[in-house]
Amino acid sequence: MSEPNYRVVALDFDGTTACTVPAIYHAAGKMLERRGYKVDKEVVYKNFGLALPAAFRCFAGDEGIDDATIEEMIAEYNTIYREESEQLIELFDGVAETLDHLKNAGVKIAIASNNIRPVIDRLTTNLGIAKYIDDVVSVEDVECVKPAPDIAIEVIRRFGVRADEVLVVGDSTFDMDMGREAGCHLCGVTYGSHSPEMLCEKGARYIIERFAELEKIVLE
Repeated sequence: MSEPNYRVVALDFDGTTACTVPAIYHAAGKMLERRGYKVDKEVVYKNFGLALPAAFRCFAGDEGIDDATIEEMIAEYNTIYREESEQLIELFDGVAETLDHLKNAGVKIAIASNNIRPVIDRLTTNLGIAKYIDDVVSVEDVECVKPAPDIAIEVIRRFGVRADEVLVVGDSTFDMDMGREAGCHLCGVTYGSHSPEMLCEKGARYIIERFAELEKIVLE
């Protein structure tokens, strides 16, 4: 068997690996509506890749929400998400099979996410893919989250590889910005939050319509 084209695949989780947007919309919408905000579904769907403080200010259309209130909002959101939203989450088609094939070929697999580690660990376990994941780099591990390059840089450091040996896979321009600034190669998926045109403008080398197409890019 020939060597893989990439030694590490760094996967975004929300909107790339798992269909979490309905869950995020449910929890964020319920929390914000309790606080008197009207939530635009389209705004949530286009910006859910942001870290929660920025996301909630964006969803609410209120950049003036103070940090103490944001902390309260995050706690309330996390409770709703855990108790009501997680049952809505599913893997995208072909994810488990593709990860299995990549793993068997010796490719290292990382989750590179603006989400928090406990949520990623719980969801990958519940969805049956934790056994394929070699490491998780999340919001707790870096000073600056996506679209800053810190998460991708930490993936590179942990695996001891060159930046161009890492393929960053994501559905948003935040993923593309992160990977590009870290020097990684980029793969955008079309079934998430941002259009193929937006992903290409940010430097995506590959565009895929189905997760299973990733196998050919990495292994052939």
